[in-house]
Amino acid sequence: MRLARKKFPYWAVALAVVVVLVVVTVAYLGFSRIGRTTISATFSSAVGVAEGTDVRILGVTVGSVDEVIPQGDTVLVRLHVKRGVKIPADAKAVQVTPSVIPDRNIQLTPAYSGGEVMESGTHLPLERTATPVEVDRIYASVEELTEALGPDGANRHGALDRFLESSADTLGGNGAALGESLEELSQASVTLADSSQDISSTIVNLQEFVSMLAENDAQVRQFNTQMAAFNSNLASQRENLQGALHELSFALADVARLVRDNQDLIRDNADRLAGLSQITADQQDDIVEILKLAPLTLSNVINAYDPDSGSLHNRLNIREFQDPVGTLCNLMRFSRYNPGEQANMDLENLFRDDIDACLDVAPELNANLRAENPDLPLGALGAELKQGTPIPGLDAPVVGWQTPPRSERGGN
Repeated sequence: MRLARKKFPYWAVALAVVVVLVVVTVAYLGFSRIGRTTISATFSSAVGVAEGTDVRILGVTVGSVDEVIPQGDTVLVRLHVKRGVKIPADAKAVQVTPSVIPDRNIQLTPAYSGGEVMESGTHLPLERTATPVEVDRIYASVEELTEALGPDGANRHGALDRFLESSADTLGGNGAALGESLEELSQASVTLADSSQDISSTIVNLQEFVSMLAENDAQVRQFNTQMAAFNSNLASQRENLQGALHELSFALADVARLVRDNQDLIRDNADRLAGLSQITADQQDDIVEILKLAPLTLSNVINAYDPDSGSLHNRLNIREFQDPVGTLCNLMRFSRYNPGEQANMDLENLFRDDIDACLDVAPELNANLRAENPDLPLGALGAELKQGTPIPGLDAPVVGWQTPPRSERGGN
């Protein structure tokens, strides 16, 4: 037995197809609008811009114009950019004419390279949009310029012809020089632009300098007055100054000639002076001590004069006679024989311990020698006994034995 199939009416099938198409269309339109960026921009004019006009970035279409609304002297253009395309927050809208035919598109510039992104619903004011000049306006401007320079304008009396002829004569053959000048001018402009910070700093410093001069106006005026007096005095002595400089030139020539003729002698004297300077440096301590004791020595000589007898109270006082053992020890100080000689210094260092030992026992040996021989000739070892002995005609004993020089004491 065959089962009977139930058939759907044709109108129900058609209705279902229509519902599916509507749902798909609505879903597509809603999905395509989700995530896209809508922008409104104000232009001074919108020739060739209409609904559906391309919106591009770097020449690539990224959206289209949705609506063009006249607003008196300006035009409001609503447009959108596809989902996923980022636009810089500070982007501008520019109308571009790719050909002579006024079929324009709107360019968003610059392209996104990082930073904040423009939000949907942003409005670009007239300051952030640009519109190209219309061809008819260019033609009108050219026509006005032609009439202004024509026979009824600036060239009515041939002034323009004469200007062009003079310019041709002047610039003829100087094209390379003119080009080089323009190139150097451009380089100078670049240099000035690169040094704008330094120039501004210089101007600021100059302003501070001028302010300082203004604050010290009295001192500046006084300085100028003194400089004027100095210049006046110098001007009055100009002849004398010229004469002095003239004579000085001859004197310098004589000096140069003298140095040239005696350069060998001068070199020898300089070498000897270097040796003398070295000796002076080596004996610096002794020289300092002499300079300190010389005034006292002169004072002692003056005090040694006896006005009653008209004579000098003095006696032979040789240190070597008062310290014979120490004198023998010092004979081994070889550096004293030729100061600065390295060989003598090395030899002395070789006997350093013996010299120090000899100087240590010298006082004891001198005491023994004086005890065994109280009356040695030439007053040897007797100075300490006689220093406090009063001398007739003097109110006080002679102040005796002076400290030996540094070079004679222990050490070098």
